[in-house]
Amino acid sequence: MKEHSGNFSKILTTTIIVLLVAAAVTAALGKNIFVDFYTWISAPFQQTAVSQSSGGESEKSREELINENKALQEEINDLVSQVIDYDDLKKENEILRKYYGIKDDNPDYEIAVATVIRRDPNDDFYGFTIDKGSRNGVSVNDPVITTNGLVGWISEVNVTTSKVTTLLSPEAKVGAMDQKSRDSGIATGHIKLCDDGLLELSVISADNKIKTNDIVITTGVGGVYPPDIVIGKVTQLGYDDYDTTPYAVIKPYEDLKSVEDVVVITKFEGQGVVEEAADTSSDKSSDSDKASDSDK
Repeated sequence: MKEHSGNFSKILTTTIIVLLVAAAVTAALGKNIFVDFYTWISAPFQQTAVSQSSGGESEKSREELINENKALQEEINDLVSQVIDYDDLKKENEILRKYYGIKDDNPDYEIAVATVIRRDPNDDFYGFTIDKGSRNGVSVNDPVITTNGLVGWISEVNVTTSKVTTLLSPEAKVGAMDQKSRDSGIATGHIKLCDDGLLELSVISADNKIKTNDIVITTGVGGVYPPDIVIGKVTQLGYDDYDTTPYAVIKPYEDLKSVEDVVVITKFEGQGVVEEAADTSSDKSSDSDKASDSDK
């Protein structure tokens, strides 16, 4: 017991001496050696802690997150693109189904199904641009139709687009016939009728038997339009104010001012026969100018 007490006394005495010396050194140097000692001892632990909390692993995780986010964005873009492609394909298939009957009923037709992509606000006769052009086999003067009837013709062609001039234009001169009475004439646009979406059937005989509600179709004369394409319905009969010649007003079955999808007939039996009769060496390229002034 005395031995333990002696040892304790020695330890206590030594500790007091060390503290006194340390205090003296601190006073002489003006530095707290206890703080320096603590800093020296704890520095490695502090560095390790900093490294673990804000060092390499954190930076690496941030970079990984950025890369993952970029990869996810690319996947989203791919999915959006697939959805757009799917919608376009779905719409195209719906349009093809809609116009399948035209090809089925007219096996001699070669057609290009097209969508209206632009309308010219300065066109008084409601012409428009479609998304098919020369690379799709479209040529100037090719007839344009829908399942409801005749729309007009191709008046300009580029590689991927084409301009359509509608029947409402005074340039339109279509060989036409009353389906019931078989009276024939020329269907054409008229400035006084275009805003109402109507056509005029002129150059008809004085003793014609045309009646209102009769259906008017193409004759096929001139080689520009196939025969038997519906143009519209007779809504009015009258006489010219100047020379009392008869005429009929036709309302097209298709709304030419707001049509969205059309079919271009790029080839049909009897196409361009007028030019071919004059020059048997003509082909599809010359047929692009196949319309005569009397049949547009």
